[in-house]
Amino acid sequence: MGPMNASYDPSRIAALAAAYRRNRMLQSDFYVASDVYAADLARIFRRHWLYLGHGCMIPKAGDWMTYQVAGESIVAVRDASGEIRAFHNVCRHRGGTVCRGEHGHGTRLMCHYHQWVYGLDGRLVTDTAADFGVDRGKLGLKPVHLIDAAGLLFVSLADDPPSFEGARRDIVKRLAVHGMDRAKVAKTVVYDVKSNWKIVFENNRECYHCPGNHPEYNAATYDVLRTDSRRKAEVEQITKDANERFRRIGLDEGDAWSYMTGKFWRAHRTPLMKGFTTQSLDGKPVGPLMGDLKERDAGTLRITVFPNFWQHASDDHAVATRITPLAPDHSRIHVHWLVHQDAVEGKDYQLDRLLPVWKQTSEQDWEICESVQTGVTSSRFEPGPFSQSLEGNVAQFIEWYLGEVAPEALSPLRAAG
Repeated sequence: MGPMNASYDPSRIAALAAAYRRNRMLQSDFYVASDVYAADLARIFRRHWLYLGHGCMIPKAGDWMTYQVAGESIVAVRDASGEIRAFHNVCRHRGGTVCRGEHGHGTRLMCHYHQWVYGLDGRLVTDTAADFGVDRGKLGLKPVHLIDAAGLLFVSLADDPPSFEGARRDIVKRLAVHGMDRAKVAKTVVYDVKSNWKIVFENNRECYHCPGNHPEYNAATYDVLRTDSRRKAEVEQITKDANERFRRIGLDEGDAWSYMTGKFWRAHRTPLMKGFTTQSLDGKPVGPLMGDLKERDAGTLRITVFPNFWQHASDDHAVATRITPLAPDHSRIHVHWLVHQDAVEGKDYQLDRLLPVWKQTSEQDWEICESVQTGVTSSRFEPGPFSQSLEGNVAQFIEWYLGEVAPEALSPLRAAG
């Protein structure tokens, strides 16, 4: 899992950040150095809000799932009242792992080491007063901050997390109609990618690379076409028509561009290419309508939350991606395909039609990211300039990152222009 508890010198990280030249890629150390990786874990992954999973992954009371990140193990469990709670997955006796594996179910949670038992609310059930001299009321599982945003679960390991309220409101407003709380996971694919987590996210933040790498994705979206000035009027008319339809069926409006809607998040609806009602190879439906949607062709709702999540939601399925850093040059990536909870595989959807667009697009991206990781280790690597028209979102991500990992260096950087 890498040097989770490694130390770093804040002054060195600040010096690296101060040397950054705006609108360029970061210096090599940001992608390969162990102390920068330690700073990433401390300043971002142990502090910021992280996507853990969807609430529909633990639909019944007693269902639980775990997430290992930044040297911590988190367990999210649905309690008897239906509320989802998150805890540090660490027994209060001698530190045993309470919930083993990624998913499970039980009326209670039990550490297998000495069989200490906890309720679904995290309170210790085992009576410790007589033998241990400590009342069990003082030995419950330690809670982890959790927010449910229209079925998306985000956790923060910080004692006092940064505000997530703006992101939560924006996500709920646009995503609720898709009914992610009434979905199920049709398929999960886990990838081990030999790349720094930032390279993965930088790649996600632009489509400059799309024309030569993503034929399946390009066929369904306007990400490439919108950059062609000769097609501007066409795209504007398509956007106008799409927004009229979105308003008529009670959806939020959007456009063919996909800007960030907040400092660290995006929740933005875009139209799909003419003839496509969903992100499938042929544009035709691959499953039943989800949530409260009554008509086909809801475009694609793109949600992004730094530092580890993005999702595209069509009218009949959604695809969610979670990044977990394991080492300076190693990330584990979970990709989940979600459909309506009542959809039956082989009858209502087929995996060979549901998966291809995002499976192929994701795997094309991982190959790109591994290539870039190899490049940044070269003694001849020098950060290149960003396109002012096509890579603005990458620059925005990098400045967000620097502001989190070295805030003392950000103001001078912005002042320098």
